[in-house]
Amino acid sequence: LSDPGGKAVDRVDAWYAGRNLTKQTMQRYTADLPGTDPAAWVDGPVGGTPQNAAGWAWPSEPVAFALYFTDNITSTGPSPAPTPMEQALLALLNGAQDSVHAALYALDRASIRDALIAARGRGVEVQVVADDDAYAESQYYPHFRALEQAGIPLVLDNRSSLMHNKFLVVDGQAVWTGSTNMTDTCFTYNHNNSLVLTSTQVAYAYNLEFHEMFALGRFGRAKADNTPHQFGGEGAPLEVYFAPTDGVESQILEEVARADQTIAFATFFFTSQALADALIHEAGQGVAVRGLWDRLGAANASSQDERLCAAGIPVKVEDFGGKLHHKFMVIDPEGEDPTVITGSANWSASGTDQNDENLVILHDAAAAQRYYAEWEKMWNALGGHTLCWPTGVPSLFLPLVGASWASG
Repeated sequence: LSDPGGKAVDRVDAWYAGRNLTKQTMQRYTADLPGTDPAAWVDGPVGGTPQNAAGWAWPSEPVAFALYFTDNITSTGPSPAPTPMEQALLALLNGAQDSVHAALYALDRASIRDALIAARGRGVEVQVVADDDAYAESQYYPHFRALEQAGIPLVLDNRSSLMHNKFLVVDGQAVWTGSTNMTDTCFTYNHNNSLVLTSTQVAYAYNLEFHEMFALGRFGRAKADNTPHQFGGEGAPLEVYFAPTDGVESQILEEVARADQTIAFATFFFTSQALADALIHEAGQGVAVRGLWDRLGAANASSQDERLCAAGIPVKVEDFGGKLHHKFMVIDPEGEDPTVITGSANWSASGTDQNDENLVILHDAAAAQRYYAEWEKMWNALGGHTLCWPTGVPSLFLPLVGASWASG
């Protein structure tokens, strides 16, 4: 690359990215680094061309998704027994042919560890980003070290805030994400949800985020809001945002403000006053709001459960064996814009403004009804002693056929 006077100002001397198997071009990621620096380049979209690889203007493609929930209401402790959610992830990893890029907060599930090592062994490019504090914990360290000893490169965030993601990008075509850490406890004792998003464009966005952390060593506010956010064609049925750069909390607040009928949420930690304000406002406008809280999260001095309860919003604080580790909200599952909000971020200053996290917003009736069914199953499994409901039973909540209003 030369300036108008013919002076060379940049150059590239090798193929630093691009994949023949998936037909991904080599795309310039940043002009802040010289073209001879491998970190200046990323793989373009799967099936990319020189015409569409340099920007977001590719033809829109539909996004296929699969939803998974743990089934741990009666669990008495962590177990090595395989679960349907785990088996779905293993099928994805065992089918990887080209690349697995994993951003993992915690890892002690032997099957996942071994699947990553096996992928590396059959020639798949496996790369991992992890949180430095979690990496050093005694229960996780042997498993992360096993990856490194198998030749898998691993980059730590080395900062006080968390690299709290739980996502994997496979072959530039599918993304696994959600609230589930790769641990015995999260698969078999805690309550979690995971999604597989099959879309080369969604995978590309997650790979850009991964590249910032793995190749450039940028975490937290050192990253940029530089990924596409809307996918799936007209109406943007899927949105993806990354914390702390992409305004995650403001995206949640925008969806809450659009509610017409109902909001149901399940949360681990919820200390955001702005989100509590928004829910109280919507309840005052006639939207029926209910919430499920983890008891550890509810015990936090800044937790908003008592404030919502005092405002007349029905809240239950769980007494399950494992943690209610979800971070999801269902809005208007039978309305005009049925919406699911989920991901890795707790609804707190750390979760939205400091940690490395990801947020998924699905505008889809089937997804919203499936998440609501999971929410209602947990609500109905909790006894009346877990309920804070100071103003009595509301006359209307969710207009779902066969919905149960029992507080038990």
